[in-house]
Amino acid sequence: MRLVALLFICITASSALAAQPTTAPVETVLNLSALPQGKEAKLAVVVDVPEGLHAQSATPSQPNYIPFKVTMEPSAAVEFSPPIYPRGEDKNYPQLGALNVYTGRVVVIVPLKVKADAPLGDVKLEGKLQYQMCDDRSCYAPQRPKIAVETKIVAADAPAQPNRAELFSAEASPRATTQSSTAVAPAKKQDWTIWTAFGAALLAGLAFNIMPCVLPVLPLKAAAFHRAAEHHRSRSIALGLSFSAGIVGVFAILAVLVLVLRVVSWGSLFSNPIFVWSLVVLLVLCALGMFGAINVTLPNALYSVDPRQDTLGGNVVFGAFTAILATPCTAPLLPPLLIWASAQPGIIGVPAMLMVGIGMALPYLILSAFPEAAKKFPRTGPWSELFKQMMGFLLLAAATFFAAGRLIHGPEFWWAIVAVVAVASFYLIARTVQLTPNARPVAISAALAVAMLGGTLWWTARITGLGMGGGAANVDSSWQDYSDVQFKSLRDANKPVLVKFTANWCGTCQAIEGAVYRDPQVWTALKQHDVTALKVDFSDSNDAAGKDLLLALNPAGGIPLTAIYGPGMKDPIVLASYYNSSDLLAALQQIAPTTPTQTAAR
Repeated sequence: MRLVALLFICITASSALAAQPTTAPVETVLNLSALPQGKEAKLAVVVDVPEGLHAQSATPSQPNYIPFKVTMEPSAAVEFSPPIYPRGEDKNYPQLGALNVYTGRVVVIVPLKVKADAPLGDVKLEGKLQYQMCDDRSCYAPQRPKIAVETKIVAADAPAQPNRAELFSAEASPRATTQSSTAVAPAKKQDWTIWTAFGAALLAGLAFNIMPCVLPVLPLKAAAFHRAAEHHRSRSIALGLSFSAGIVGVFAILAVLVLVLRVVSWGSLFSNPIFVWSLVVLLVLCALGMFGAINVTLPNALYSVDPRQDTLGGNVVFGAFTAILATPCTAPLLPPLLIWASAQPGIIGVPAMLMVGIGMALPYLILSAFPEAAKKFPRTGPWSELFKQMMGFLLLAAATFFAAGRLIHGPEFWWAIVAVVAVASFYLIARTVQLTPNARPVAISAALAVAMLGGTLWWTARITGLGMGGGAANVDSSWQDYSDVQFKSLRDANKPVLVKFTANWCGTCQAIEGAVYRDPQVWTALKQHDVTALKVDFSDSNDAAGKDLLLALNPAGGIPLTAIYGPGMKDPIVLASYYNSSDLLAALQQIAPTTPTQTAAR
């Protein structure tokens, strides 16, 4: 029964392992009060590394570590020379190894020359800084803030006063170097090679094909390829390639938006009501098509989303639709890849994410090239229709998951899914009785129906607290809505705080709700350690209070994620993707390793 419940849990999930970024104050200064035409000047980028931290230098110890780097934007008024970096210090850290690092104040000098014909007046010089902070145990996500300084272009003979001379005197130091690199960052606590990341991406893509939203597609496309191959095998391969192009195309777009432009966090689309309701409509239409109620077609320009259509364009569209259904089902293989890819240049991170699409498309390519494998799938007759109809119920359950999650706050939306599964279970038994008088098929269908409905009922009762009596209400009331003011107040008072990032549309979040936060031991421990439990809910909006904190903890923006801040701890203990009660209890012991004092329940 748990297997069936977990299938519904995996309808959607967007998660990522956490990487705690650390920022530093940045200042951009010119050595002159104004820039005379045709004259040389210097620009200083000043970074103050916080005490207890260090930054990877401009010449890091390994070629795959992110270097300290200043990049100036081209300007019509001035010409920039290569930046001059200070030399790093060689240090050895027990958990990080030998590193070449910067500590304290870091001053990078950018020589420049004002063009003789530069227009007089105000000018703004802009660029970008890249750096990566580490403590003595781990390296955090790289930062890439913009830098800018405003000044004036004046005539060549106009006076210009010296400015902040102390910053520029260090340029002659033997520590200065113009060497830099364009390397990539180490993964948290261990280095991922490119081949490791690509292999994990391929495996994650393959795994997406067993998710409930995607599962009905595989047998249907297999049958479609077989039909096409009965006429021309080359036609079957062409359909497989076009379907695969649709899948890979979606992951390419998401990779650019998330990893390069960084305008979308992974899974954030599912907080957008327009996107979610459009997806619900498509799922319902596809489900009705599997029931034989309608034949779904779009305008000719878009072809059709019906998997039975043997058109190249239709397969591209349906491949894209299939990939969209898979994107929230990212736990647990995709999160570490996302963290790794977010720290890479786009030329490496984007291809790594494309491998996810290639992995997902691979079974369809194989089926299109060897359509004989589809012979094992029933293609005609009442039993194949019943199979297709049950796949339709599965898609209808997915549509209900997204729709009810938008309409009903809290875990009670699972009862709507129970209703769909109940109808599917009774239909399976009734239709089997109609198709055969034999007892064995009826018994098998009845067993499947009991497993489906029983498993879904068990899960829904657990996650909603049914049978817990007053305990369920106490658990729900123990959560407080997150606010920046309250969070800061608790941290300033050195109080232990737990912040949970969740959403109704996130299937892994729902699994954690039932498996962890309905566990009485967890709440007993939270109260013993006097922990304030704050909840950030992205069910209705991707801009909920706490989003900035999430992005600070995890640049990819994935959930579920729980951060536990202990007294005197600068950085939180982070639990990401799927975790269990034991993991949370162990984390609570880390913030207060001594025997806790029993405190009154909140």
